Amino acid sequence: MKLFDLLTPANITAYWDAYNDSQETYMGDRLFPVKKIAGIELNKIGGRAGLPVALKESAFDTQATYRDRLSVEVQKSKMPFFRERMKIDEETRQQIMAISNDAILATYVDRIFDDANNLIRGARVARERMAMDLISTGKIVLKGNGVNLTYDYNLNKKQKVKASTSWHTVASSKPLEDMLEWVTQFNKDFHVRLGYAVMTSTTFNHIKASESVARALYPTATTVSGLLVYPQQVRDLIRAYVGVEVLINDNVYATEVGGVGVPFFPDDVVTFLPSGGVLGNMVMGTTPEEVDLLSNSKFASNTRIVDTAVAVYTRTIDHPVNVETIVSQIALPSFGADVNGGAGSILIADVK
Repeated sequence: MKLFDLLTPANITAYWDAYNDSQETYMGDRLFPVKKIAGIELNKIGGRAGLPVALKESAFDTQATYRDRLSVEVQKSKMPFFRERMKIDEETRQQIMAISNDAILATYVDRIFDDANNLIRGARVARERMAMDLISTGKIVLKGNGVNLTYDYNLNKKQKVKASTSWHTVASSKPLEDMLEWVTQFNKDFHVRLGYAVMTSTTFNHIKASESVARALYPTATTVSGLLVYPQQVRDLIRAYVGVEVLINDNVYATEVGGVGVPFFPDDVVTFLPSGGVLGNMVMGTTPEEVDLLSNSKFASNTRIVDTAVAVYTRTIDHPVNVETIVSQIALPSFGADVNGGAGSILIADVK
């Protein structure tokens, strides 16, 4: 078995495809399905198409009336570029070459392929982090490794609300009344029916602990102290009273290898999504590896594309002798402009 003959983009992507089938789909994958474009510039849509307009009546043998278009705000933005690499250094190469047992060597093969997988997983994490930042704040902020970028999606001020009383104050909080008021007012303002409420388990537990919720569940009880309130009861109550389904997002990621878990979605925020559930697209551009290497016969065999637009490139460096795997992507979420998606279809609540 020759390890370095196996470490090719084709084998790495095949390994990833097999591994990827068993992975959990992130929330952002459903809200912003991937769409690929050429280049690195995105027309970021910040408006909506508005309500459907009835076709006007017309008499026979007359010219058709021109219909005006609703103004849709379009901002051109250069999408962020993500790239990282891992290597097999000279010492590791020597250790591997000294192994004659195929079973032991196979463990090195798996570890090295896992290294490549971790980079591709990192590309997914970067996309999910942007999607969750966008729906929980209305902005995407990228800082680190010499990059300092902010993408402001300019949400309407009516798309950000605050709890009447902090949901941490369980004796006086009114999460059911707050949510019903927000959803009702949003429908009046934007003519969009909200169908989902995204939050963490911590935020959900504040609702569950609220005395007003316990009283709603046990209206004949003389006291709510000590009453058992079950999660499914609260979910059913929110669905019945507010008309939305609760979506819990407790997924975490790390910013460094071996680092502590960082939540994709923050505590003390509830984001309401439209009933359709799709907000736009995760727009992915063409990386330098795809543009330059795939089109060059010298490098084409060393380059593959996974997850629609994530480039995987392997190379051998002659001094010092290293084998590198490089993974890159260009991506940015974009709201759609139709009535069931877009910037006018989310509502962000601060409940602290």
